Amino acid sequence: MNIVSRIFRWLLIFLACLNALGQSSGFSLKVDDAELDRLVESPIQSYSAILGRSTPAVVAVTTQQVVKRLYPGGGNPIEEWLRRYYGLPRMNQPRIEEEKVPAGIGSGVIVSPQGHVVTNAHVITDPQTGELMEEVVVQLNGPMEYPAEIIGYDHSTDIAVLKINADEELPFATLTNSDQLKVGDIVFAVGNPLGIGMTVTMGIVSATRKSELGILRQEGAYENFIQTDASINRGNSGGALLDAKGRLVGINTAIISQTGANIGIGLAIPVNMVRRALTDYLEEGKIRRGFLGVSLEPDSNDNSAVVGSVVPGSAAEKAGFMPDDKIIKVGEKPVYSVNQARVAISQSLPGSQISIEVIRNGTSQMLSVILDSMSEDRAPIPGIELSTLTPQNRENYKIPLSVRGVLVTESTGESETFKKGVVLVEINGSQIQQVGDVAENLYSGINRFYVWYRGKYRFLAYRTP
Repeated sequence: MNIVSRIFRWLLIFLACLNALGQSSGFSLKVDDAELDRLVESPIQSYSAILGRSTPAVVAVTTQQVVKRLYPGGGNPIEEWLRRYYGLPRMNQPRIEEEKVPAGIGSGVIVSPQGHVVTNAHVITDPQTGELMEEVVVQLNGPMEYPAEIIGYDHSTDIAVLKINADEELPFATLTNSDQLKVGDIVFAVGNPLGIGMTVTMGIVSATRKSELGILRQEGAYENFIQTDASINRGNSGGALLDAKGRLVGINTAIISQTGANIGIGLAIPVNMVRRALTDYLEEGKIRRGFLGVSLEPDSNDNSAVVGSVVPGSAAEKAGFMPDDKIIKVGEKPVYSVNQARVAISQSLPGSQISIEVIRNGTSQMLSVILDSMSEDRAPIPGIELSTLTPQNRENYKIPLSVRGVLVTESTGESETFKKGVVLVEINGSQIQQVGDVAENLYSGINRFYVWYRGKYRFLAYRTP
């Protein structure tokens, strides 16, 4: 091989490496979308070499919470008795001190050389309140540990993104296309179960696109799990689900069990969903979800999602959707439930054009739709306009100064519940202080409103698409 050929060969290798890293916006992911070779008949004797390259990227994620503790005053008991007897003041008064105490332990995966870590939202939040823990620490497979910055977390998908800074080179996982997974593919669950340190278990993919399970106890959650019989236990949450090539295909999240112990039904979030959330947080600072603008209901006769109503002025109305349309395919993905339709739509970027196949009056039709954005830049509640409370509109609607919230200034009839003059005080238990708070606290599904209208407070329930 002459010198020109060698230079050309190394140039191709260099360009391929750059393409694989896919650098963008200060972070880079290594992605390998090649499918598994499912025709190999000779069994592999050991996966140690493959796992040895992948498992260093799996980390322990621990949290701490600040608590206040009351300590009694110290001193000699006889001296304290004499002081009380003669009525003298105490010298050592009780004191209150703040302490950091361990609150939980889970797992995570480093997915970029810049130190971005993905884990579960429930690993870094309080299980009772859903609020963030005071401190999150990432520990590599060894003594090294780093304080983690929380980039973003999303309870509706149970995904969280962290960032650690290290002077040394960090290991990171290679991602693949989780849509290519098939039942029977070999997978490995890697994590920190029960806090005992790095552990690997092996199994197969038992099912894909599992939904309607109620695992994510959140209104409007997007469930779309990989099911595996690889052993997953407490502490594995946020850890890696790897394929037979050692590539990241999912983030271990939960188990289904009547006893709390593993019985062979483990669930992981597909890495394609994780990758979307990671990219959104790092490039936009928030999750971006496509919005169609329909309410969906399950079909009692077959597996599909039926359109109940169409939001006026929405992307669905512009594309020609009608009530009773049965959605059977979103893009290239067939859908068999309401949740699968919601997941497929939400995973498409706002502004993107997708094809949705529906059955209307027994005939298949393909509708092309440009999705809106499920964010505060659209009307958070269809059919009404909102405004902050001002001295002028307080006077117009006779709203006392003690009432806090946002005002309904226009109602087009889409929602008779919210008439002009209604003040939205709370949504799902969260105080509303400005218009942007409305979209942030709305769920897809039933929402609980606390409102003021003509001198009275009351609770209302309202369903959003």
